[in-house]
Amino acid sequence: MTLHFLAGRLLGFAALALPGILVAAQPDPLDANAAVPVQDYRSPLEDYRAQTDEPLQDWRAANDLVGRIGGWRTYSMEGWEQSDEQGADPSEGGDHGHH
Repeated sequence: MTLHFLAGRLLGFAALALPGILVAAQPDPLDANAAVPVQDYRSPLEDYRAQTDEPLQDWRAANDLVGRIGGWRTYSMEGWEQSDEQGADPSEGGDHGHH
């Protein structure tokens, strides 16, 4: 017999015996007194931080700021539209980071 043949036989035997060993190591699910490993549970909400309110500000000053920026039309524009209005060359690629 060759060494290759013996090694193959040993690996085959180990592969057949391994599932039986793994099943034997598990506690009996019907035994209420069976020892089970401690579960390490970490809640996905453990690091949750509630949203906080923004501090109140003068609504007139906020409206004036929006007017200086360009009003609701500026907020409703796509990034590439804003770049074109500011004189950017569309052939340079513009701001397409959101696509």
